[in-house]
Amino acid sequence: MSNTEIVFNVIKKSSKNLTAYEILDKLQKIKKTQPMMVYRALDKLIEEERIHKNSINKTFVLCNHDHEEDHNTALAICKKCGDTEELKSNLFTEILKKKSLKNYDLNDFSMQIITTCKGCN
Repeated sequence: MSNTEIVFNVIKKSSKNLTAYEILDKLQKIKKTQPMMVYRALDKLIEEERIHKNSINKTFVLCNHDHEEDHNTALAICKKCGDTEELKSNLFTEILKKKSLKNYDLNDFSMQIITTCKGCN
């Protein structure tokens, strides 16, 4: 199994979103692992659109879309507990297609919505 697949499986099996160092911690329990290996694997998984990075709390989120076509990313992030969920971005895509901005291409975007989850409400 490749390093990328090993990292992907760690993310997939986790009950919460993990930071790079939390992933590294879990991998080091299995075998000696260097941080760069984890970062390379994460970069590849992001490039393959199998995971997304939450820029607010630096965790990695499994992608919940099929990959038959490129898609934009929309994440809902709880401002209290940090829980993150990927939203279906089709609605946002349609809204942004209707709004033209002079200096921006809104056909390809990533958005993070800071809100409060039902558990923290």
